[in-house]
Amino acid sequence: MKNIKKSPLSLGSLTALTIAMVLVLFSLPGCKKYYDPPFVNEEQQDVTKKRRKVLLVVVDGATGVDVKAIAPPKITAMLTNSKYSWDGLSDIVPTDAGNWKNIMTGVGTSKHQIIDESFDVPPVDDGHEHDGSNTAYPTLIERLQSSGKVRKSVGITSWAALNNKLFIYADEPVQVASDLAAKDTAVVKLKSITDDLVIVNFNDVNKAGLSYGFSADVPEYKAAVLTTDGYIGELLETIKTRKNYASEEWLVVITSSHGGLNKGFTSGSKRERNIFTLYYCAGFKGEEILSLPVTDAITLANKQTVATLPAADASIYNPGKTADFTVQFKVYLKSKPTANGSHSVLFSKINHAYSSCNGWEFMVESPSQKFRVILGDGTLTYFYAPSASQLNIWYTLAFKIFTKDGKRYGQFFVDGAPTAAPTDITGRTFGNATGGLTAGAIASSIGVCSEIVSNVAIYNTALSDAAIADFACQGELTNADPYYNNLIGYWPCSEGSGKFFVNKSPLAVGKDMTITNTTAWSTMGRWSCTPPPANRTSLVVQNTDIAPQIYYWYGVSINDKWGLDGKVFLESFESEFIK
Repeated sequence: MKNIKKSPLSLGSLTALTIAMVLVLFSLPGCKKYYDPPFVNEEQQDVTKKRRKVLLVVVDGATGVDVKAIAPPKITAMLTNSKYSWDGLSDIVPTDAGNWKNIMTGVGTSKHQIIDESFDVPPVDDGHEHDGSNTAYPTLIERLQSSGKVRKSVGITSWAALNNKLFIYADEPVQVASDLAAKDTAVVKLKSITDDLVIVNFNDVNKAGLSYGFSADVPEYKAAVLTTDGYIGELLETIKTRKNYASEEWLVVITSSHGGLNKGFTSGSKRERNIFTLYYCAGFKGEEILSLPVTDAITLANKQTVATLPAADASIYNPGKTADFTVQFKVYLKSKPTANGSHSVLFSKINHAYSSCNGWEFMVESPSQKFRVILGDGTLTYFYAPSASQLNIWYTLAFKIFTKDGKRYGQFFVDGAPTAAPTDITGRTFGNATGGLTAGAIASSIGVCSEIVSNVAIYNTALSDAAIADFACQGELTNADPYYNNLIGYWPCSEGSGKFFVNKSPLAVGKDMTITNTTAWSTMGRWSCTPPPANRTSLVVQNTDIAPQIYYWYGVSINDKWGLDGKVFLESFESEFIK
């Protein structure tokens, strides 16, 4: 007979254990989505340092220019200890859900793709099943929890979808009945010792705008702004009266999700995208952040994202044998080829990048990194910039063909200045029937780069050197331009959405360039020849900047793999609050 080892647990012990497990299961909260973070070995809090905390308040529908005009007293009082802007921008795609996703993730709609109030990524009609979820861009709540930098987080809103889709990742997602209830709940949470991150959403300003109009001149809208301002004042006062306030360092972020125009906010106008943002800390010195000029743009990347006008519609952009001709545009390089002989085409009307070329093309040469222009009629003529190009700055490139004293010449310009003396091209015919007009790399281009083109203008005449120099600092062209009647192609390339660069030349209606892959639209700083005022901070302030500032405040390193669109700028002011 085999010896059988008895379990040390008696029947009574097993019964008790079973009951305990059942009680634990019943005590667990309801079904909830969680971000699965990596393991974090949290270090002990340094008791010699103040503990950092954050209050984020988002006021839906508070247009920046209107809040500035109303000058609500509590917000105005905060400015003496704030870095603030009245001219920030919400997303190109103006939706409540999309802008909230921007705020909570630090990436824009072109990446996270949230465009309606479901907070779900639209289905893709590609023959495959998709679950509609978007886990590629976790919220700041999830990332902070995984970092171990916050002990407890709270999200408070009256909007059920926001609560269920984004605030659900908080330790306490709280849905309330009204803005007043949101304020009252936030006051209670701000008295808690362990609540390190409190996010509050107020929606009454947006409701007033939709019902009566988004304007400081509308009494109902103004009243809603002032009421919300009173709530914000109560929240700030609650922070200052906390028992441990002296050993804490609070960052209070007040912003709006979007602006408004008349009784709406969905057409994408500048006013509808206009937001205000302030970053308050007791140690900050008050400073208004000056907004840089901006443009909406699309990144033309590799050969996957290009803009083209078919050859059949582009014959007027062939210089031919006798015509005078000018093409000029802005370009911003985000990456460029580095291998020897790996040249990349930027903008062209040519049949092939290298072999038996007929037409014209602007390129980045590698490995010299210089801009160059090629004119081809079977034989190639090269025009070079004098020095290597740099990444992440705007350039103005121009090339003109002109006739003088019975001879025909070509000349290349960079930032309004000629790169060399004119080259004689008399008797040569440039143009072809097979090459389309293309912004971005063409199929035969060996090298590839990521670039942004803007303000593309083509003329059926040779512009003066002075006009080319002026273009380097100009914004969009108007009919006041002295060469407007010679403008045979003009693509501002600033639509902000959609799949076309629209041709706005009255001489070329319908000659729009079609964009392949239109998910890369973004807002960025525009070229400017006017330097910002000395000793003033000048930025393009966007709602995607909020998450990066909060990561910085908690000391969380931002991984490049997160793909954030926002940037950190509060670190520039460390001398004010790090003693």
